[in-house]
Amino acid sequence: MSAAAVTAAAGNFAARFNSTVLPPLVADLVNHEKAPLYASLAALLLVVLIASSSSSSSSAASKSRKPLPPHVPHSVPLLGNAVPYGVQPVSYLRQCMDKFGDCFTFTMMGRKMTFCLDPDGNHFVFNVKLANATAEGAYDKLTVPVFGTEVVYDVPNSVLMEQKKFVKDALTTSAFKAYVPIIVDEARALFAAWPDSNESLELFPEMAELTIRTASHCLMGKEIRDQLHSNVAKLYHDLDAGFKPINVFFRWLPLPSYFARDRAHKIMTQTFLDILANRRTAAASIAAAVAADPSISAPPPPQDVLQSLMDAVYRDGSKMSDEAVAHMMIALLMAGQHTSSTSTSWIIFELARDPATVAALLREQAEVLTGDPNTPPHLLPELTYDALRKFTLLDRVMKESLRLHSPIHTVMRLVIQDLEYKGYTIPAGHFLCASPSVSQYDPAKFPNPEKFDPSRWETPTAGEDGIVGEWNINGVDIAQKAARSSYLPFGAGRHRCIGEFFAHKQIGAIISMFVREFEFEMKRDSKTGERPKAEPDFTSLIVMPVKGSSIEYRRREALRKA
Repeated sequence: MSAAAVTAAAGNFAARFNSTVLPPLVADLVNHEKAPLYASLAALLLVVLIASSSSSSSSAASKSRKPLPPHVPHSVPLLGNAVPYGVQPVSYLRQCMDKFGDCFTFTMMGRKMTFCLDPDGNHFVFNVKLANATAEGAYDKLTVPVFGTEVVYDVPNSVLMEQKKFVKDALTTSAFKAYVPIIVDEARALFAAWPDSNESLELFPEMAELTIRTASHCLMGKEIRDQLHSNVAKLYHDLDAGFKPINVFFRWLPLPSYFARDRAHKIMTQTFLDILANRRTAAASIAAAVAADPSISAPPPPQDVLQSLMDAVYRDGSKMSDEAVAHMMIALLMAGQHTSSTSTSWIIFELARDPATVAALLREQAEVLTGDPNTPPHLLPELTYDALRKFTLLDRVMKESLRLHSPIHTVMRLVIQDLEYKGYTIPAGHFLCASPSVSQYDPAKFPNPEKFDPSRWETPTAGEDGIVGEWNINGVDIAQKAARSSYLPFGAGRHRCIGEFFAHKQIGAIISMFVREFEFEMKRDSKTGERPKAEPDFTSLIVMPVKGSSIEYRRREALRKA
């Protein structure tokens, strides 16, 4: 979206708000029996906001030897620049960067948001010292009500690092080799439930259901996957409703989305607590049987992430509480549902407009699995972990789609001690922000950046840090920590996504099975007759396709049910 379009959209929103929403709201307040009280509270709030803003600014200016970053002007109090940023964040940030440089501040919901863009900004934000800025301070209002207490951003960073290690310890190569057939079977089962053709399949809800099934089966085992009833995807949708920009600033408000979020969290916590209790009961029964009859051989304990968390011991000798384990599983499935379901959907939407790449993906599968690129899809052997690692075109497709559609467009830290960056002081109290999506659309680095073009990754090139292959899955450590890069779809530094390698194999297997099974294209618009591309929904912190984005598909003839 162009700068003019962003500005026009923001203007239209403000005009509609001022003409239709504000007058009746003001009238209701003025005519209400407690209007004097409301007026007093509003006045007090305004005084506090003004005093807080002026004191922090004056304090920062008086203590700093360097100027503050340029401030982007706004005309709506409190909301500030929230509307143009919320309409098209990446376009708006590029527009601001063109005017103010790669470091600037704007106001959103009464908060000061300081952005540091491009590879230097990515590096600065992702590697900022904990003494200066924290992710916990930026995200606790958002994540704690969704994930729960005792995990992620409800604990000190040192504890979070241990929790991430507990998870990573369970994600071994042997585990991944076992996961791929599970993912294939889950995908095949979901696809089998679909009719042979559909002129309007809303894709994202289906992919959300599939990623919940595959992640729960792989990370917790089949018996637990079977206990997760079919409405789990709906519960996670309600949890996802708590991942809106407003939740970053307000932990709770009397809004339907907040009530739904809290209800879903309560149900999911109890679900996982019941699962933990059942697993312990089963283990105790086995132990009792072995004690009564030593000739009985006890089966090995489950080798999954859930068991890893149950057995994990912190450095101080303590263990995770059952509530913490339950909340960590909510967080893991939530993160997986977001990353994998959105990324899988975007890849399919891009491929729906690129049949040549779909054909090339099928030839690649056939070549790797049979040695004959002309082997028809229905005769292809089963996918394996080792085969997926050889699908280089699939890697490029995934990489290019993630460049265009990173799940998270902005990362934030709360500044707790004044920072200096490129001659500016970023005061305590500001939100320090980076947007790798901006650099991923840099036309200097990625010519014709709006175009889906997997071929741009055919020749590995050196990144800004001199490393060749900034995100090369095949043969290069995926957990490299370089943050001075134009391409960071999974973040960098201490908060780099721990599930990215699982997500890569999960998405790769699902896409491989999907292109085998179906011919597909974007849904035709009934009014224009055209097949428009899916558009992003920026109302959530996770960039999903807009609701209703659909494809038209036909099961390949040799695979049809009848």
